[in-house]
Amino acid sequence: MQLNKEDLQGFQEILSTKPRTIIINHANPDGDCIGSSSGLRMGLESLGIPVRSLSIDPVPDKYKFVKDTDKFQHNFDEDSFDLVIFVDCGNKKMTKFHETKPIIFDKTKVKIVNIDHHKTDDFFGTINFIKTSSPSTTAIVYNLLKTLKIEITKDIATALMLGLYTDTGGFRHQNSTEEAFHVAGALRQAGADIQKIDREVFRTYKPETLKLWGEVLSSLHLTEDGAVIVGVKKQNYQHLGSKREDLEGVIDYINSIPEARYSVLLSEDEQGNVKASLRTRKPDVDVQALAAKFGGGGHVKAAGFTVKNGLLKKEVKWKIEQN
Repeated sequence: MQLNKEDLQGFQEILSTKPRTIIINHANPDGDCIGSSSGLRMGLESLGIPVRSLSIDPVPDKYKFVKDTDKFQHNFDEDSFDLVIFVDCGNKKMTKFHETKPIIFDKTKVKIVNIDHHKTDDFFGTINFIKTSSPSTTAIVYNLLKTLKIEITKDIATALMLGLYTDTGGFRHQNSTEEAFHVAGALRQAGADIQKIDREVFRTYKPETLKLWGEVLSSLHLTEDGAVIVGVKKQNYQHLGSKREDLEGVIDYINSIPEARYSVLLSEDEQGNVKASLRTRKPDVDVQALAAKFGGGGHVKAAGFTVKNGLLKKEVKWKIEQN
């Protein structure tokens, strides 16, 4: 991947001043988001730059094996930074800081660097390292660190591999491109623990998680137009001692139904909002466009949106067919 020389030079000039830096994640952080933030933070720290990773939501348990994820913060003072770096944020609203901390988007007051691979990104940074064809944001971060001649340590490699591995679905999705395997090979050579990533993210489930999945899968509904839809209320996971984050991954199982054109998982969170996860395997279906209608975003084959103060209601339809 070739980085824009002007943007790269501008970024290097900013870093030369050792700016107080915050790295902003999107809400409900996934593997690519956590991996990008962690890998970039460790890389910049090696240059003597003070860096903090910030996310409005906590790091999911399954990603806590990445080094120093316990240092992620959820709030910050408005005079405590000089540089804001956004990673994996397809638009400003994805951070959920746009309402409470508008200063982080004010180019007249702070320097803003935007690193992302979403097609919905509107280049809101002063400097934008955007490549929509990239398999993950961590792949862009990898190329950025290499260009800056920052050593890719084992911990950095594992963090970056997390994003690449999860965003490609373990190298099963359509974004498992030549670039994906090239970056994966380089990260593996640098010491990325891909076995640990696979085990922690895809092969480790608590009993209450599996019970929750059982309830979810037993209530799915296939509509006449080929949509598989399931709704999960707060009570569904609370009475099992589970968390909403335990639902991560179940949408991919739902989407494996051959008749499904696309799949939708609707779930209530603890704050009374309804979150939607959308997936499709069909070449002619764009779930990103569907999510955009509700103010969300993501990728063509995987997207999502949130409805504030939403409430799930189940409807059952019956019809009579002639024998």
